[in-house]
Amino acid sequence: MSLRRTLSALALGLVAAGLVAACLPWSIEAPGTARFVSRGLQQGWGVALAARGRTEVVLLPLPRIVFEDVRLTEGDAAGPVLAAGGNLSLQLGLAALLTGRVEVDSLTLDGSELVLPQEAGDPRWSAAAERLTHSIAGADGDRPRRIILARCALKGRDPRDGTLQTARDVDLTISWPAWSESLAVNGGFRWSDGSARITLTDLRPYALFSGGESPFTAALTWPTGSLSAQGNGSLRDGLKASGTGSLQTRSLHKTLALTGGGLALSPFVEDFAVEGSFEAAAGQIQFPSVTVRSDGNVLEGAGSATFGPKRNAVQATLAAENLNLSPLLAGLLRLTGFDRAADDAARHSRSLELRPFTGGDLDLRISAGNARIGPVQLTDLASSVLVREDGIEASLGRANVRGGMVKGRVSLAADGGEAAPTRVKAQGSFDGLDLGALLDDLGQSRWVLGATRGSLALEGAGHDVDALARSVSGRVALESADGALSGLDLADVVHRGGAVAPGALARRNGRTPFEHAAVTLLFADGVGEIVEGRLASRTLGASLNGRVALADRRFQAQAEILSRATASADGASPPATLFEIAGPWDAVSVRASAGPRPTGDEARQRAAPDSFQRPGADLPLGIRAYVPATGP
Repeated sequence: MSLRRTLSALALGLVAAGLVAACLPWSIEAPGTARFVSRGLQQGWGVALAARGRTEVVLLPLPRIVFEDVRLTEGDAAGPVLAAGGNLSLQLGLAALLTGRVEVDSLTLDGSELVLPQEAGDPRWSAAAERLTHSIAGADGDRPRRIILARCALKGRDPRDGTLQTARDVDLTISWPAWSESLAVNGGFRWSDGSARITLTDLRPYALFSGGESPFTAALTWPTGSLSAQGNGSLRDGLKASGTGSLQTRSLHKTLALTGGGLALSPFVEDFAVEGSFEAAAGQIQFPSVTVRSDGNVLEGAGSATFGPKRNAVQATLAAENLNLSPLLAGLLRLTGFDRAADDAARHSRSLELRPFTGGDLDLRISAGNARIGPVQLTDLASSVLVREDGIEASLGRANVRGGMVKGRVSLAADGGEAAPTRVKAQGSFDGLDLGALLDDLGQSRWVLGATRGSLALEGAGHDVDALARSVSGRVALESADGALSGLDLADVVHRGGAVAPGALARRNGRTPFEHAAVTLLFADGVGEIVEGRLASRTLGASLNGRVALADRRFQAQAEILSRATASADGASPPATLFEIAGPWDAVSVRASAGPRPTGDEARQRAAPDSFQRPGADLPLGIRAYVPATGP
């Protein structure tokens, strides 16, 4: 081989070796390299760099420098710490490097701890964010094309309560290629309550920071739900956005706990989904068209939400073709202790504190063509719920139930601070209700037939269910005309001297038609006294007196049945037939009472046993409140 060819081959080999060497990472001890890069970062980003570990340099295909055990501070080396520990990898622009400048094309921070503002007024990151925003808005091209965080920790204030918290396993990729106007963000992190991931695409930073609009597509997931949205947004005159989106959560209460916010009645809601169009600006979201799904119900309408520093507020008007209110009723019974799973002790001591349910303001109006509460079917339902910081009010504007119109209102309020008892008021009325059909829906014996009307007005106060039950006062009245008692022939009972005909056939065929029946109870101190109880038919009349104890769930009364037969030859009226009715609500027993009808104190004693007695029970209702309680 000639010398010329030998030199050419040698030169080619040296070039190849140089290229290979330039592509390999080289560890160097060059403190000046860190100072050179730090000056460039200070000029471009307002961030100072210090490296206490090794430095690796890769020249090809693009210049890359890796610093170990880094420390990033704002402004200069004496500024507040932004990140500490881990490795910092910088990919630099070749053209700028040849002219002695530092232009970061790509930045990767691996295994570092980033420090966010630790207290109110902490200025860290503000200068870096301002310079980066100015660079983007100026479109001068001096911006990173990619920022990557890997295996990092993020330490900062918890927005819920201001305590210092640390997010682990933070990974974040911000990509903005030179050939594209759109920026993409993809990342996630883990904290004590779970993990979350966020994705943001189609964002145009230059248009956004220069006062224009930018499209966006966003998605967020966390352990109990997800959020997605797409539309357009702007930063002109504050953050504004519009588009379509959806929110889904398997537990609204747990999701709100993660954010530190609150919504009214959230403990009643588990699975919850909202989707539709939105317009957001200045802490408020308008929903011109929205679909709400919860517990298998689908409601459509419009609404709005306002997020304030102290209380959130939601307003909505929703309608549904079919509405199942059974899960709401089950939740209400469970929270108040009236579900079957609760024993007596737990039921009586169940707190009536309203604070868990009044975490935000709510003005909700719901209508439905058909609604169901357990086995009871309702039609043409119109209702509303109003929640404020000091109370809850639920109104039933109208509903058709078994041929009757039902209306009602319940309010719960707690005035005077946290130690104040909860005041409960209930008012309602119904007219034309087929009580027998309603009992049949409830799985009970259809023992009464005929259209019924009634009203109630009750109120009470207490810290728990037991105290509330012992304080109830008010009035309940029921009245029915041209009906019948099914399964019982009172005329035959009178004829048999108080005995009921034996056999299932007699019970099945038994019937007592009546022209009028009414019962009225007056409540005071949790005990309802039957001040009017009567039934009138062509062949007999009946009266009822006694008491109902709400706290003990017991009923004690006496019924008197008098035949309208012709008087005897000596002019005496036919004797009355008496019955004693007593026992718990779910196990009431009826037995014939032997002997003549009691009068005076004896009648009151039979109608109200010792467990029902209270100071002043034998006085008129109007003055009982002034009788002092007796004690040992």
